[in-house]
Amino acid sequence: DQDKLPSLLELKYQSITDAAEELGGVDKIKETFIAFQEYLYARRVA
Repeated sequence: DQDKLPSLLELKYQSITDAAEELGGVDKIKETFIAFQEYLYARRVA
């Protein structure tokens, strides 16, 4: 859930600015988060 992302980043990095500096920018953070969520919730087909 993208709505939780800012809170999670602030918990870990104390601010969105610090998170962006550490992780390569807001766009990169958002892309990675979305891709990871898709991976986590993808149906496994054998």
